Amino acid sequence: MNYKNAKTSTGIIAGITGLLFALVFVGLEILTENPQATNSISIWHTPLIWLLASIFFYLIFYAVGIVRRGKVKERMITFSLCVVAAVILALFWVYPMISGLIQCFGGSGC
Repeated sequence: MNYKNAKTSTGIIAGITGLLFALVFVGLEILTENPQATNSISIWHTPLIWLLASIFFYLIFYAVGIVRRGKVKERMITFSLCVVAAVILALFWVYPMISGLIQCFGGSGC
């Protein structure tokens, strides 16, 4: 893989975006959680959040890339699988995670 391919690689971009998401989320989670849970959150959950966020962003970036290139008809099955997997991850992982974090910042607290 040369520099030009690595610069626009969907996997590399998704991995970096997933890492940034994981670091921001874990940082906000540490701010809202109790201090006793801080060690287990930062050590055990960060790699899992990074993996799932990278997969989620890869699916989104790949589907958007197919749409931008105008190859939806040629890659209908791949596009459909990407969209379905991204929606499943969004509904069962991202939405509950973000809504739980937003609840902590509301007036009710954690």
